[in-house]
Amino acid sequence: MHWLVPFSGVHVLNWEGKDALAAWEEIFGLDYTPQLNAGLRAPGKRVRFEGPLDSVAPQTILTDFLVDRIYPVTPRAETVPVARSMQQVVGTCRASARGGSATFLGYRPRDDQSASLGYETRNWFEVLRALGAYPATGRFPAANDNPQVVSRTTGTLACTFPNGAVAIARHFRRYPENWPGGFARKAAEDKAYVEAYPLPGARLALDGLRVAGHEVSYQGSQVVVLRTDAAGELIALAALDGQQITIDGRTFKFADQPLPRIVWGPVAKQRRVPGGAIFQLQVHGTGTVRIPRGNLPQRMELVAEGPTPGSRGTLVPAHWEGDKLVLEITARLSGRQLWGVPLP
Repeated sequence: MHWLVPFSGVHVLNWEGKDALAAWEEIFGLDYTPQLNAGLRAPGKRVRFEGPLDSVAPQTILTDFLVDRIYPVTPRAETVPVARSMQQVVGTCRASARGGSATFLGYRPRDDQSASLGYETRNWFEVLRALGAYPATGRFPAANDNPQVVSRTTGTLACTFPNGAVAIARHFRRYPENWPGGFARKAAEDKAYVEAYPLPGARLALDGLRVAGHEVSYQGSQVVVLRTDAAGELIALAALDGQQITIDGRTFKFADQPLPRIVWGPVAKQRRVPGGAIFQLQVHGTGTVRIPRGNLPQRMELVAEGPTPGSRGTLVPAHWEGDKLVLEITARLSGRQLWGVPLP
């Protein structure tokens, strides 16, 4: 386990009694002398890093406000300095015999990924990365495919979910935002702002993006969500304006032309009922759709949802072509929930 306490951690000193301070000092392997003014003013000074945090870029202290004050400490023999302001130690790291560590930062780590001051500051991210908070999967030796690293170091935003799904979108963190506040939107103000600062295009173009153990190539818009099983089979997808996706060297062509929206995936086990659906599909648009077999059974019928949610409607013609479930999406089926029900 790794403990990381930023400057706010010194507020433990507000606890009554010296035992609290002594326990805190013991955990982090340092000695701290409380200051009358709750920290030292250090506007304009720079915090430089060393030891385990040697890869972290220096950070400038912006103001003399309370949040920007520094808290110098004296590291004990088992603790190494990792941050200094001038000659004062404001960061320490104590390694544990069991492999963990306890890190203290006696300053406010800044993180400004929108570059609101005209330049980007990512001290928090760099510190956490140096301490191993964002491990790679190890599948790509030359790249860290951790979604947090991908999101912070590229123009792509990536997220993972407990069921193994990976969501990928363009990251608009540099778009200048200037919302006036209030409880309602004002169309005229929004229009004027967007005219002055045009929104980035919605096109999503991925060319061998390495993220969460996958290498992904895709052309679409806005966002794509994918999920594979342990064998690398594509079992779930959500895509806008797409027709195919390449994952780990395998291309899955699911439509003959880009579809406005297509979503499919297994029905979660906690949602299933005896004799009910195990697969769900929704397509907006028309044309031939090919769904990879994944873990779908050979004997399965496709049923359109009826007039009420969860009710059974008409059968949807579908057949297998090799390892693809093929069906024709007509205007009547566009946008409807389609369910895959296994046959005995």
